[in-house]
Amino acid sequence: MDLQYMIGILPEFLSVIPVTLLIVVVSAVAGFLLSIFVAAVRIKKVPVLNFMTDLYISFTRSIPILLQLFLFFFGIPVFLQMLGFNVSNISAVTAAIVCLIIYNGAYMSEVIRPAYMAIEKGQHEAADSLGYNGLQKFTRIILPQMTPIALPGLGNALIHLIHDSSLVFAIGVVDIMGLATIISSGSFGMQQVEVFLTVAFVYWGISFASEQLIRYLERRKRRVLRRTGYDMTREAGYNV
Repeated sequence: MDLQYMIGILPEFLSVIPVTLLIVVVSAVAGFLLSIFVAAVRIKKVPVLNFMTDLYISFTRSIPILLQLFLFFFGIPVFLQMLGFNVSNISAVTAAIVCLIIYNGAYMSEVIRPAYMAIEKGQHEAADSLGYNGLQKFTRIILPQMTPIALPGLGNALIHLIHDSSLVFAIGVVDIMGLATIISSGSFGMQQVEVFLTVAFVYWGISFASEQLIRYLERRKRRVLRRTGYDMTREAGYNV
């Protein structure tokens, strides 16, 4: 094991972390917004849209993410040309982000929907008795209580997203894994163990930071949940 070689190539991997973070952050934020829409459609059972979202979730969760990356990278230009857009090519980063948004939107919707359904019916009734409108009920009562329930699942989704992002090198993105492949090929595979072990430590660091962020949010939201539950029952005139 050549530790000096690992230390020497570490700065190269650190230089491409922004590419991985760009893909992860954009995919996580946009995927989360998409998941809210999908979960709302399924909760409200909107005609037609509910059926379409069911198909979307079933298809997305059934197809391996690597295959989806290939479909988006090679398929988006063809699809846009069918719609009349003259597109010669789509960047690998763009295709990767769009694919991960679609994929994680389906995954996270199945975290948000159960979290919403877990809120007791009495909480909705108590909010109605206080005269809250739909937005007030959601922001003041439902959201503070469903967030701690959803956070562990959303945290797992974020970790899975980081793992999934390691596959985007297959369509030509020079991220952490893409660079690892280049370095390994350049050395004719002589020091593959050192290269991929270095990559493992880099991903471990990113995942560890993400886990700590989720744990911090969980601790914070648990306190909010306890305060909200107390205030809600007190305002509604219930004894606790």
